[in-house]
Amino acid sequence: MNLKNRKVGIMDTTLRDGHQSLLATRMRTEDMLAVAEKMDKMGFYSLEVWGGATFDTCMRFLNENPWERLRTLRKVFKNTKLQMLLRGQNLVGYKHYADDVVEAFIEEAAKNGIDIFRVFDALNDVRNMKKSIEEVKKQGKHAQGTISYTTGSLYNLKYYVDISKKLKEMGADSICIKDMAGIMTPYFAYDLVSALKDKVGLPVQMHTHYTSGMGSMMYLKAVEAGADVIDCANSAMALGTSQPATETMVATLNDAGADTGIDLDEISTLAADFKAMRAKYKKYDVYQDGVDVNVLRYQIPGGMLSNFISQLREQNAEDKLPLVLQEVPRVREDLGQPPLVTPSSQIVGTQAVLNVLSGERYKMVTNEVKSYLKGQYGKPAGKIDDDFRKSIIGDEKVITVRPADLIAPEMEAAKKEVGGLVKNQEELLMYIMFPQVARDFLEGKVKVEDMSLTQEEKKQEIIKEEPVVQEEKSSMEFGSPGNKVVINFNGNISNINLTVTDGNNLDLTFSDKGDKRILPVSSGRPQPVQKRIYSPVSTTTDNQVAGEGAITSPLPGKVTKVFRKPGNVIKKGEVILIVESMKMENEIAAKMDGTISKIIVSEGDSVKSGDLLAVIE
Repeated sequence: MNLKNRKVGIMDTTLRDGHQSLLATRMRTEDMLAVAEKMDKMGFYSLEVWGGATFDTCMRFLNENPWERLRTLRKVFKNTKLQMLLRGQNLVGYKHYADDVVEAFIEEAAKNGIDIFRVFDALNDVRNMKKSIEEVKKQGKHAQGTISYTTGSLYNLKYYVDISKKLKEMGADSICIKDMAGIMTPYFAYDLVSALKDKVGLPVQMHTHYTSGMGSMMYLKAVEAGADVIDCANSAMALGTSQPATETMVATLNDAGADTGIDLDEISTLAADFKAMRAKYKKYDVYQDGVDVNVLRYQIPGGMLSNFISQLREQNAEDKLPLVLQEVPRVREDLGQPPLVTPSSQIVGTQAVLNVLSGERYKMVTNEVKSYLKGQYGKPAGKIDDDFRKSIIGDEKVITVRPADLIAPEMEAAKKEVGGLVKNQEELLMYIMFPQVARDFLEGKVKVEDMSLTQEEKKQEIIKEEPVVQEEKSSMEFGSPGNKVVINFNGNISNINLTVTDGNNLDLTFSDKGDKRILPVSSGRPQPVQKRIYSPVSTTTDNQVAGEGAITSPLPGKVTKVFRKPGNVIKKGEVILIVESMKMENEIAAKMDGTISKIIVSEGDSVKSGDLLAVIE
């Protein structure tokens, strides 16, 4: 198709979704500033620099004020519109907030430099986008109504066109098709864009991720159908779970006669800057698989997948990733087939992790899943089985109104609650959305993460480079034929020394642990089946010492609330404390009736998987 003289804008995501998808959102403001002036001269339609997970991550890991980041970038980007991702009534958090919070947040974001607000809802429930769109328009800014794309029996052209028409009626200035998992096929994109241009009549912007390998093809067909803007990332921060490469799309479109407003030679100079920058963040550069067609089945969005890998690694359970990805579509089906985008991706994803790690589906259920099943996030497109819902929330009533209608104003109450901790409305909003994280940040307790690799991470890098032996990969055999001993181990370790101390015993020394075992062995010298890296099985834990009354953390996270104290009488199932992990709250409940003899942790403590939290007698 001839694209001659067609204007096609390029929105560059490198400073937000690009690094969120590849580097767990760890890019720091100082690195953005190093390339900002050069990027401002390139001719981008807009730059996505804020929103999504960046607000949370700035405080939680980087010890940066997200508002200050926005102000700083706005001063440098004098020629380019700045864009943010806004989760409708969730803003940049993971639950619904009252309307007065939405009003205040959008006012501050507009004042500090955001020109275009991309507003979406995880369930495509337009009721949850209405207030945000109204407030963006009130501030005189561009409101981009968004449809979150997913697949399933419920989702067809009519479904997406109907949502887009409602967004237009609410005042949206443009429509974004948000393909957050990179699963939209090129020809469906052509049909959908054609339908939107014909039946809705607003400018259309395309967003995708390259996980499935279809992103560039999909964009080209969308542009042929009339798409006005496409989201791309610099080639050094593109592909994989990120967006298609900016330079590739510019070259393709310019060659077809389209007017992108960008000179390929000039924009190509940015790649060296971002390549060096990406190397700095190697610790978080966890997604190395390139194209992964399995995303067509499990639909995990780019930013969520990189965080998935990171979180499982923290739990020493990275090998469970395939099982978790298989569990995701099952949980999604249970919850009414929601699109997997924040926060529904976290809700579904965290529950899938818990189901796999606990060995039993829904043995432990996050607060967010319970809230979701009560209707507090809105109405999913699909039906939820009544028996399943009842098994999680009992006879609690499911709400049918716009969830925010039931939330009382929060600003004044929060101001009284937080006292003198906050100095202005910006800090108050930080506290309302992320209470514990903001408190730690404002009190100066956040330590900037060390980006250098730990010894264990360096060891894992070496292990990755070694050839993988498939057979007998967790065992060693020795002894004479028909009279041998097999020793099984778990995990990885740097070295094992095997020595026969006498005719009957084998001395095993685990060199990096200083641990030893003496095991009986038949005659004959030990003959390893494979040269492997092993680790010893743990023999004693705090949990064994504490007995059946031990309450342990099912996954790593931070203790955000402690409801009980030593001496309290408690019944089985009553909540003792909450551990926040993967940005979801997990209630830790008593496993038996009794009296709490110990509370090991305090609010704000970080815990690892298996750590002892409390003991019941």
